[in-house]
Amino acid sequence: MIKFIKFLSIYILIAHWQTFVFAEDKLYYRIASGLATDTDLQKIVRGDLEIDDRHTGILGFELGKPLVEDVYGLPVDLVAKVGLIRHFERGLQDDFNQYTLSIKAYYKKFPWSIGTRLGFANGLSYVDQIPFVERESLEGRNRNTSHLLHHMDLSFDMNLGDIFNSKKLKNCFFGVAISHRSGIFGKVKFYGDVDGGSNYNMFLIECLR
Repeated sequence: MIKFIKFLSIYILIAHWQTFVFAEDKLYYRIASGLATDTDLQKIVRGDLEIDDRHTGILGFELGKPLVEDVYGLPVDLVAKVGLIRHFERGLQDDFNQYTLSIKAYYKKFPWSIGTRLGFANGLSYVDQIPFVERESLEGRNRNTSHLLHHMDLSFDMNLGDIFNSKKLKNCFFGVAISHRSGIFGKVKFYGDVDGGSNYNMFLIECLR
């Protein structure tokens, strides 16, 4: 599934390069913060939001460039994203930065009046040092670690303008997200054959300006 999404993202970028180059000059600004979890991604999606006892956390800022609205007539928008995330390790090791680059798809058709988006970002993540929870998990199983890994960001947010009936907030969303780093089950040599990674549960605010 991940390979298909990567292929589709690259194909759409090539097919719509003119749309991307001449898109209107608006950007998404997102602030997100959250805590690490020992729970794997599949369990988090099913609702298991248990937080790691050490309470290591992240605070991230992200810029997004709208690429395509309603891809092929579907209720899906594509946004190119670049992000800076600060990791707070609570004395377990030094704090450090993470850098992300991705393409994010937003599905936006839901059967209610409040604007709602389900987002899926796919790309790359580079860290200045290995997150404590990630290193502990991988080295405890005699697995490789890597500064460069696959990045995913899953989000669910709702329009603040619709919630509060405010025109000023019409382009702003509030919601939850999962920040995920992994080596895709150790099947990708580009990521150093890493089998594992880390997850962070987050709250977010994102606005288009």
